[in-house]
Amino acid sequence: MDDHKPYRLKLSFPGNLEYVSPIRKFVSEVLQVNNYSQKFAYRSEVIVDEICSNAINYGCKTVDARVDFLCFIYPDRMEIQVKDQGGNNTDVERLRVAVENNDTFKSDSDVLQNPCTGSLGLEIVRMLSNEVNFHVDENNVTTLRVVRKRKSDAN
Repeated sequence: MDDHKPYRLKLSFPGNLEYVSPIRKFVSEVLQVNNYSQKFAYRSEVIVDEICSNAINYGCKTVDARVDFLCFIYPDRMEIQVKDQGGNNTDVERLRVAVENNDTFKSDSDVLQNPCTGSLGLEIVRMLSNEVNFHVDENNVTTLRVVRKRKSDAN
């Protein structure tokens, strides 16, 4: 594995939550085989679970909807891209707000009082990642990109 040719995982799966668990476990195992720590791999599983679940729950609106999952594993980082057919305008706006929310994290009491304000689980993804961004194309196809850097073996 080198910086120019990362280990690449490319999957396309139906918009069904049953596929998320095996995908996150697969990513975790590939990270560990590539000398990432178990802790890093586990935290990456959380990220994969959240972004794939969100793609299915909010971006798969038809029976034949598919999610495209792409993961690049470099020696110093991993990058994940998840693409779905896009949700309705409200869901896309909620995603934009959740991704762009760089304010200080809400207090526990704020979360308990308003559990459905809709950050789509992305607060934990932002906490565990170095970079989170998204793009919506002219056909409403939504792509979420997450970068997680390897800082040390403790991660």
